[in-house]
Amino acid sequence: MASFFGLAVAVMFIIWGAAPAAAQQPAGQVVKLGEGETLTITGFISASYFANHGRFGAFGQGQNAELADSAQATTDKVFTDGDVRNTRINFTFAAGPVLGKWFPRATLESDFFGAFNGNPPFGDEQPQMRIRFAYVDLTNGRTTLRIGQFWSPMFGEVPVSLTHLAFPLGYGATGMVGWRYPGIFLYHDLTPGKPLTAQLQLAAFKGSGPLGPGRDTPLVIGTGEASGVPQFEARLNLGRRAPKLNWSGYVVGHVDWKDTSGTGVAGKNLSAWGFEAGLNIAPSKFTLHGNFYYGKAIGQQFAHITQQGNIRGWGAWAQAGYDFTPRWSLWAYYGMDQPDAARFTSETGGTLSRQLSHDADALLRFRAGRYALGLEYFRAVTRYAATGPNSADQVALSVLYTL
Repeated sequence: MASFFGLAVAVMFIIWGAAPAAAQQPAGQVVKLGEGETLTITGFISASYFANHGRFGAFGQGQNAELADSAQATTDKVFTDGDVRNTRINFTFAAGPVLGKWFPRATLESDFFGAFNGNPPFGDEQPQMRIRFAYVDLTNGRTTLRIGQFWSPMFGEVPVSLTHLAFPLGYGATGMVGWRYPGIFLYHDLTPGKPLTAQLQLAAFKGSGPLGPGRDTPLVIGTGEASGVPQFEARLNLGRRAPKLNWSGYVVGHVDWKDTSGTGVAGKNLSAWGFEAGLNIAPSKFTLHGNFYYGKAIGQQFAHITQQGNIRGWGAWAQAGYDFTPRWSLWAYYGMDQPDAARFTSETGGTLSRQLSHDADALLRFRAGRYALGLEYFRAVTRYAATGPNSADQVALSVLYTL
């Protein structure tokens, strides 16, 4: 791992010495179709080459590493690999007004975290595409009605990374929560044209939870679906942009229910709820952002270290970044998730497998127009009931080309 780290540092400093002076963020590519319709193509190509000391678990290695695995080797812990699954494509179609000032819009977005097409030596170079978003909007610019699959409002502030994109830093591990669901979403700007922006989001989307028992298992009916009730969320966004200080923040509330006995068996629903708040402050070249959540039985939203059941707990993360030049910036991240393992045992008689999680990350990022290169160090420490605390480390060199 030391040799890999040295090579990556050398590459970064070679590029630093050759860097030109200015950089601008790219926009998507717009294609004009028939009858006034447009197609906007956005996305990015992402690649990471990484070295691990230890193994990550739950989600995987590489670009979706989040938690240390419960089973760690005692020797020969280092391995190297590559990952391109963050690569993403987005197609957004828009037409002219159809009901007064209201016009329709539709979005389809995919990446390559579907699965690997087989095992090494060949299958792991063939990741498969999956759908991320598929929704249709009706909007007048101030109010948008969205029907389809999109992020729940709990998916809020997102840490900066070049390696961890589809699975953001700390996702399901240190307070970074929220997931995408088919549902109905309403967005309304409360202060159009004002310096202080305010937006209200309301959402009702499909119930979600682990598979129900018995007959529900082969039918793939989750306990959230079996409750017969959607998940509900409401969110308020606030923000202000100024020459010397930009800031934004939000609060969101969540409720849902789960029929733990599944369909066809009488039983009461388990009520679940959650609260989250996030903040982003950016004075001049410095950025500080993060979020905090507290909730009960919201593992389907990647809370409680992504564990299902009647669990209470909280999580939080913070990240600071500084732009030394228009090209170069440095970012530092830390977060944790703390489910209440003792309460879970006293209330259910069971034992919570993952009991505490910490993630830390440092990123040196270079940007030039559509091109970005980053050298990133990531460390996860996860405490298991069976094995105690385990850790895994990753050093990654990642590149991003934005469409």
